Amino acid sequence: MAKLKTRFAPSPTGHLHIGGARTALFNFLLARQAGGTFMVRIEDTDRARHDESAVAKIVEDLRWLGLEWDEGIEVGGPDGPYRQSERLDLYEMYIQRLLDEGKAYYAFESAEELHAQRTAAGAAKRGYRYERPATFPSAQAAATARAAGTPVVVRFIVPGADVTIHDEAFGDVRVPAGEMEDFVIRKDDGYPTFYLANVVDDATMGVNLICRGQEFLGQTWRQSVLRQALGVPEPKFCHLPLIMDMQGRKLSKRDGDVDVHSFRKAGYLPEALVNFIALLGWRPAGDVERMTLREMIDRFSIDRIGKANAKFDRDKLLAFNTDAAAAASPDRLLAGFADYLCLNDTPIPAGDDGILRRLLEITRGFRTFADITAKCGVLFGPDDGFGYDDQAVKKVLEKGDAAGYAVLADLRDKLAAVDWSAGAEGLEKFLADYCQAANVGLGKVAQPLRVAVTGTAISPPIGQTLDILGRERTLARIDRCLAARAAGQ
Repeated sequence: MAKLKTRFAPSPTGHLHIGGARTALFNFLLARQAGGTFMVRIEDTDRARHDESAVAKIVEDLRWLGLEWDEGIEVGGPDGPYRQSERLDLYEMYIQRLLDEGKAYYAFESAEELHAQRTAAGAAKRGYRYERPATFPSAQAAATARAAGTPVVVRFIVPGADVTIHDEAFGDVRVPAGEMEDFVIRKDDGYPTFYLANVVDDATMGVNLICRGQEFLGQTWRQSVLRQALGVPEPKFCHLPLIMDMQGRKLSKRDGDVDVHSFRKAGYLPEALVNFIALLGWRPAGDVERMTLREMIDRFSIDRIGKANAKFDRDKLLAFNTDAAAAASPDRLLAGFADYLCLNDTPIPAGDDGILRRLLEITRGFRTFADITAKCGVLFGPDDGFGYDDQAVKKVLEKGDAAGYAVLADLRDKLAAVDWSAGAEGLEKFLADYCQAANVGLGKVAQPLRVAVTGTAISPPIGQTLDILGRERTLARIDRCLAARAAGQ
């Protein structure tokens, strides 16, 4: 048997969608599990939708996920080039062969004419099907029409027989001959359509297993009849179930982030996202859920890919990320946190490893890196650059005849006089001694301090908070808070 070769072939229109990431992951796992080859090629024949900047984005997203490929874009290999726009001569050779063998023909209908045909079919209450002309235009007639500005395409002649596709997940899928029509294989801009380019690439690159989303299953018959006409082997197919939101609707941007880069920027770890995506349509033996990429490779098998729609449960993803962060080593968290900060505009110094390690340690239990920024970012911004949360002010500072403000006023000079060289532990001891002397609980002291120096009642442990700020900045923030009260702000 030929060595297994899978491929991921995105059309660059933006960052990598979650559905595309799953397709890439499953192809990666299938190839790795079988000791085969995983290839990445760029399908860029749809020039109207192509975004060249998206190529680099997709490559970056795949590498962030840890899905390295053996052959393809940026890596090279024996079957390149790996951009369809660089393979036009090859496609033209196959298209000309189909024309020469009487398996394809030129067609001149304008968009308006085709629209009129569809409208007429609708008015007659019958399904639209392209009507093959009684005679086919010659190559000369096509050249003349093109010179005159008429759009000229090439259509493939569909055989008059049913087509059955065997799919590893969905079984046999039969398409009756009456539901098929001659379809375009070369557009009027000279570029091949997805169907033709896809078939030629898979055949010439040796791809023998096509794993992709279920949305492509309905068009697979076109590729099947093209393969028969060209005499190239039919690969195995495995179409993946649709990814739906929790309401059973197809996943879309209305529900929030749907691309890999957005989750990266939101502070998720790639290993958690990969683990979660792997379970969207695949059920490992033993119903194991938490896995490393290496464990996924060892467990993966095509027979455990289902056909029921998968649900994108964001709460579950967040739980996966929380667990992954809790289990990660300090060095792994440091690398992930630094990456997150480089993608986001925050006051936290991304290049200061010492500060980052400290923040990671004092915020243990965070769900995403964004939680750290939300809790600690204010400590690195300007002392007058934050507002005060109304609820925190009412509950912590004003409640009980402004007891919180009274604590701040009493603490201010004592904090100015205390020795700060002992760091967070020394400050915590000072506050504990203060509470004992005043016969109040720590919350009655720590919370007013939090509101004064951060604007909210949420921050890292109070000793750490004050130590990170330092004496001068802590005092400046307390003074600002007290002054705001005096000014009635």
